[in-house]
Amino acid sequence: MKKIILLFLTLLLSGLIWYLFIKKYDYQFTMDAKYGPGNSYHDILEWKRFNPELTEDNIAVIQGEPFKNLTQKVNSFSNSQIEFYWEFEKRNDSLTEVVLNVRSEENSLVNRLDIINPFVKSKYIDSLKQNLLTFRQRLKNEQTAYRIQITDSIIISPALDCICHISENIPVKGKAIEMVGTIDILEDYILNRNLKLTGNPFVKIIKWNREENIIDFEFCFPVNLVQDIRPTEEVKFRQFPSSTALKAVFNGNYRLSHKAWFDLLYTADEKNLKTQGLPLEVFYNNPNVESTPSPTWKAVIYLPVAE
Repeated sequence: MKKIILLFLTLLLSGLIWYLFIKKYDYQFTMDAKYGPGNSYHDILEWKRFNPELTEDNIAVIQGEPFKNLTQKVNSFSNSQIEFYWEFEKRNDSLTEVVLNVRSEENSLVNRLDIINPFVKSKYIDSLKQNLLTFRQRLKNEQTAYRIQITDSIIISPALDCICHISENIPVKGKAIEMVGTIDILEDYILNRNLKLTGNPFVKIIKWNREENIIDFEFCFPVNLVQDIRPTEEVKFRQFPSSTALKAVFNGNYRLSHKAWFDLLYTADEKNLKTQGLPLEVFYNNPNVESTPSPTWKAVIYLPVAE
C-alpha cells in the first residue's frame, strides 16, 4: 500500500513539475468550425481584436503555416502579452477541429498555480474563456450566413470569351464593392452595342498578394467576340481557355465568396496538386436586382490545378 501511495505521489509531483516548469503552454481550448481548415485558418487570421469592445487592434500575427497552424501575440490583461498557437485539423469535408494553446509571457507560474488551485478563481482563464466564447459565437454566426461545398474530383472549367474591366490593388474583402462600382462600365458597353451575353458574369483573379490580401482581377461578361466590336480604354477583350480545376459551390452574399478560395487552396495542397492560386468565380445572381435573400445566391468557383 505504501508503494502505491509513494508511486502516486511521485507521479503527481512529476506531473506538477512538468506542468509548472516544462510544459510550453498554460492552457488549451478546443472548438469545432464549419467547412475546411482553409476557411477556419483565414477567419482566425482576420481576427484583430481579442475583446470585441476594443476600438484598436490588439492581435498580431507572428508566423503561420497556412491551413495548419498559426501563432499570434495578444496585448491584453493590463498590457501583458499572451501567445496564441492555433492548430487546424480536418475532421471531415464540412468540419474542422480548431485547437488553441495559450501561454502568458508574464506571471506564467502564478497563472498556472491559479489554474490548478481549486480554491482560487483564475481571472486569467475566466477572461480568456469569455472572450473566446464570444469569438466562437461570432464565427458560428458568420459561418451560418453562407455555405461552401467542395467537389471532390478534378473537373474541367469552361472556356470563356468575354469583355472585361480590370481592377487593381483591391482588398479581397472589397472585391464585391469594387464590382458594384464598375459594373456600369460593362453594362453600358453592352447596351450601347446591343450585345447579348453568352453566359453568367464572372471574376478572374490575375494577381493575389496573400500576405496583404490584395488582388488584381478582371470583372468579365461573356459575349461573342466574333462581331464588329472593339475594345476601349476601360473594356478589354479576353479569351480564357478551359483547364483542369477544383470546383467549389458557394451560397451566400458575394462579399464573402472569397472564403471558398481558402478551402480550395487547402484541397489542392491536400491532394498534392500544383496551382498558381488564382481562382475564377462565376456568379448566378445579380445583387442589383435580386429579390431573394443573399444566403440563396450562388457562385461557382474554379481553381486551376495541375497534377
